[in-house]
Amino acid sequence: MIDRGLLLAESSLSLVIVLIMVLVAVLQAAVGLFGAQPAWLGSAEDIVMQGTIWAAFLGASFATRGRRHLAIDALGRILPDRARRVVVAVAATLGSVVAFSLARGIYEALLDQAHTTQEQIRQFAESGIAGAEVDRSYQFHFIIPGGFLLIGARLLLHAFHEWLATIRAGTSRPEGVAQGGHDAPRESAVRCAPVSQATGLEIGIAIASLLGLLAIARGTTVLGPLAVVVAAAAMMLAVPLVLRWRARRSLDPTVPVSDGAAPTATVGQIVGSLAGVAVVIGAAWYGIQNIQSIPLAWGVAFFVGMALLGAPLFSFLGGLALFLWLHGTADTPAMSLPNAVEDVLGPHFARMSVLPTIPVFTLAGYLMSESRTPERLVRVARAFLGFAPGGLGIVCVLASAFFTIFSGASGITIVAIGGLLLPALLKDRYPEKFSLGLVTTGGALGITFFPCLPLIVYGIVAGLQEVPPGVERLELEKFFLSGIGPGLLVITLMVAYSLIIGVRSKVPRSKFDAREAGAALWEAKWELLLPVFLLGGLKYGIFGPAQAAAFTAFYVLLIEVFIYKDLSLTKDLPRIIPESMVLVGAIFVKLCAATVLTFYFVQAQTADHLFEWLTCGPPAEQYLAAHSETIGTCREAVDALARVGKSAGGLIDSPISFLIALNVFLLVVGMLMDIFSAIVVIVPLIMGIALHFNINPYHLGIIFLMNLEIGYLMPPMGLNLFIAGFRFERPVPDLYRVVLPFIALFVVALMVTTYVPELTLGFGGGGHRGRHEAVTRPERPGGRDVQPEKAGPRAEPADGGGTTPPAGQDDCDAQRDDESFDEFDRRCNITGAYPRIVDGGTRAPSPAPAVAPGSPDCDEPRPDESFEAFDRRCHVTDGAR
Repeated sequence: MIDRGLLLAESSLSLVIVLIMVLVAVLQAAVGLFGAQPAWLGSAEDIVMQGTIWAAFLGASFATRGRRHLAIDALGRILPDRARRVVVAVAATLGSVVAFSLARGIYEALLDQAHTTQEQIRQFAESGIAGAEVDRSYQFHFIIPGGFLLIGARLLLHAFHEWLATIRAGTSRPEGVAQGGHDAPRESAVRCAPVSQATGLEIGIAIASLLGLLAIARGTTVLGPLAVVVAAAAMMLAVPLVLRWRARRSLDPTVPVSDGAAPTATVGQIVGSLAGVAVVIGAAWYGIQNIQSIPLAWGVAFFVGMALLGAPLFSFLGGLALFLWLHGTADTPAMSLPNAVEDVLGPHFARMSVLPTIPVFTLAGYLMSESRTPERLVRVARAFLGFAPGGLGIVCVLASAFFTIFSGASGITIVAIGGLLLPALLKDRYPEKFSLGLVTTGGALGITFFPCLPLIVYGIVAGLQEVPPGVERLELEKFFLSGIGPGLLVITLMVAYSLIIGVRSKVPRSKFDAREAGAALWEAKWELLLPVFLLGGLKYGIFGPAQAAAFTAFYVLLIEVFIYKDLSLTKDLPRIIPESMVLVGAIFVKLCAATVLTFYFVQAQTADHLFEWLTCGPPAEQYLAAHSETIGTCREAVDALARVGKSAGGLIDSPISFLIALNVFLLVVGMLMDIFSAIVVIVPLIMGIALHFNINPYHLGIIFLMNLEIGYLMPPMGLNLFIAGFRFERPVPDLYRVVLPFIALFVVALMVTTYVPELTLGFGGGGHRGRHEAVTRPERPGGRDVQPEKAGPRAEPADGGGTTPPAGQDDCDAQRDDESFDEFDRRCNITGAYPRIVDGGTRAPSPAPAVAPGSPDCDEPRPDESFEAFDRRCHVTDGAR
């Protein structure tokens, strides 16, 4: 009862917060059209940013209560039921330890910030500075440790129930992470607002919990905004209760609750369950106290095993990160808990400006999936394409792509679009294998188009990675454009295959009916206009990504509630909004834990070590030994050999071999991990290697996403196979053969995308190369020669091919805050693509690269000539002049 009351408080609070976020962002974009910025909207970005953190961690608590955290669970699903229950109980208990540890570390880091703020105030007072503004926004971030506390408590409760079921010798399937994960849609038997199923006592507990928040926030800057939110949330709970009493003279739920009575437990069973939880906690405590004596490899293997057995992924990432930080190594000293997690509170997570796009785009997708939008889209496509051979198959392809773009989840597309079209495909005499394969793979379409959620999450995670000076950090706006070409290629191949099947099978074709086409188009006009408004607003700078997300959610809400009337403002929105935050919360806690782990990877130079292990072979080691006076690491030796076109002898020694290995590896990962898990775990490990081989970061991102979507379809463990098998009531092994032709089409598109990078970069996404080098350098890493330009007579030295920063610009080591790479390049001429600024402030062309006179053979080193000797002879770098 208490737990249900807390859940009701959390859901009402998140409902109000999300609605306020959407309204504020939409108002900000609207007034921006007129060039105005009212004072009352001055803190709009802060409201949206802090609201995102609150809504996400409330959603994470929902996810924990429903056992819906993202997980790998590659091995746990094959265990016998009783063994699986024990594994789930142990994993949940250890997950609670990780959650409590993260809560403590972040809480102490926030207390350090509070102490720093108080010290600033004291210094201002002593200096006689009155009314100085001090940043207190950190106070809103106390919801992060609060959220982890709730997560830990609920995980402990789950562990207790699993131990109890094990002791009872129950044989029913445990309620761990569903095999469908968060991509699998969850249909409620009763569509109603949560308050309709709550008792009067549970509503009372919810209101009391909300008021308790105000008591906790007393004396902070959080109190004012929180009071507004709490008042609205309490009103949403109290008004239905009063109406219920006036209508029925009863406080009982208006909608029956079908939870069923929980089986009774004996005292012995309860004691045994508590003992099971206590033993695991005791073992974890002992391990923490003696963490320095645990071999590093054993600790890493333990957490990897937890993940494979189905532990929540945030507990794997966070637990591994905390273990590595507290254990330490010879190269990376151990760090205290608050220092290890403090990166969570900075621009890498809690203050990341693009985070609000995740919850608001997710809400838009959920609203569309709960309405009749899929039916209207199918009607339009069928009216215009039904006359073509394979027309209904083409309809399925286009409708699936459109729906996945906005829902962000291929599993929802399989159920929503596939459930509508599979009976129609079979009725029109399409081959059954083709029909099943098409609706199963249709959910993989559209993932590379903005605003599909995996595209956004990848852009956020990749944008967090450290890059060397002169290398472009991935920017979301460019990345959104990068997926257009590959996405269109996949859709074209699927359409062509549908045409071939339609002709070969001689399926019936409907005549084009202009009246039906017009009626279908008119009915779906509001949904079809959404991409036009969205992309137009982004193109013409009406709004940025966060405001675009808010506009999308607001637009969808308006048309589904007030125009189409598919959804009820009072019955559906209070249910859909908290439900959408479940996925958001699961993503955010994982991003939070991944931030701690990524911080360790950066400090420990993990990517560099992994790179050397993969690329540093005997030739590189010999080169390092021979040139130890000028280079100090094997990576430098690999780079030096690459500049002269020689192999380093490693497992991977060229961009081609790297991309082949990456494709194979990611196909396997896609079978075992959901796409969000793979992004936050794998991306930090491969970015450094990709940069060495000069793989454009935008190109790499699209390859990454396409691989994982193919992995979703790959037998025997592709996630979409399980979802389709459940939805269409077919044995999963029966789907293995039917998806193979479609997998082949995806693989063809992947190969073209991988080895024709212009397909990714040609739409404006990432127009620069991955590594921005001066044009005088003879070769990019990986063996691809870049010949120096012929200059004829010797040009003026000391310019370096246009890489000298303009006069008066002494901050050209890195981009400024909120400065795009193109702006950075124009200001500092990093790539040499822009004229330089000479004395007097006028621009002059950059001089040609210098070539030593009398040296006609400077295109490449002579046989058996070292790069250093080649450099001294031909002056191909600045340092040799």
